[in-house]
Amino acid sequence: MGLDESCLGICYADNYLFYSVNSPGQDGHLKHIGSFEFNFDVKNSIISGDEYGFPALKTALSNLKEFHDCKSVKILAPATEECWTVVPRSVYEDASERESHISLLMHGTDRSDIEATWQPLSNVDYKLLLLRNRASMQGFNQLLGSFSNSEYVSEFEVGADWQAHSNTNGSFLMVNCLSSYISVSSFLLGKLRACTYLHYDNPSDLPYLWTLYSGNLTWMNGIHEKIYAFGHQSRIISEILTPYWDDSGTVHVMNTLQEMGVNAREKTYGFPLESAFPAIMMSLNLDSHAGQPA
Repeated sequence: MGLDESCLGICYADNYLFYSVNSPGQDGHLKHIGSFEFNFDVKNSIISGDEYGFPALKTALSNLKEFHDCKSVKILAPATEECWTVVPRSVYEDASERESHISLLMHGTDRSDIEATWQPLSNVDYKLLLLRNRASMQGFNQLLGSFSNSEYVSEFEVGADWQAHSNTNGSFLMVNCLSSYISVSSFLLGKLRACTYLHYDNPSDLPYLWTLYSGNLTWMNGIHEKIYAFGHQSRIISEILTPYWDDSGTVHVMNTLQEMGVNAREKTYGFPLESAFPAIMMSLNLDSHAGQPA
């Protein structure tokens, strides 16, 4: 993607779509941050391509593209439509082992319909395998088809964007808080350490789920200098989970421009700014995504 072009970043939650447009040539400056409110679930409409909601979304993006003259777009890919797993060197360096692993994880899906990407980790003896079913991404393809350049960004990659933007090189935890799940990613010394996501029915279930998951994934309770919470439900979820993070670093809810380290003409917004954090990071167009297709 050209760094001298306006880049549109898009994320969504429930019936809201959040967007951000950068100011090319001005580091950390945003031309506009905004949102649309619909009367349907945005993610479900994109994935299903339903006749009611999808045209409204496509019109909204077309208007943004034209008004802000955006050639490039980055959209957050929902964690729930991806499979994340950490595999050892013995698997990722052996072609037959790689394919066996992919076949097992995506059982019943034709290999030609599977997109596999390898992400380097802080422990060089392991890599993260990211799997997507191409069929579930067709709605995204159609939605972004009018842009010259488009990119899907996984939720854990928002942490890589934040790292590139903030020059943070220590250890930190990123927690994206949405209505039915949270995604968690840990970074250590400039690299992704691990990531996962937790489904929940009620926010009050999260302390139990955090304890359960962290019992098996010890990195979740590892030492992190800072914990960054963002997403549409980050205020309530950070309050619920902060007691479980107390032994780690300081908790930051990314709800102000100052907290995010960016500037914009508007200073107040009619929606929770933390909901747009992924869109803001993506729109900065830092090109920090280094995945390797399989």
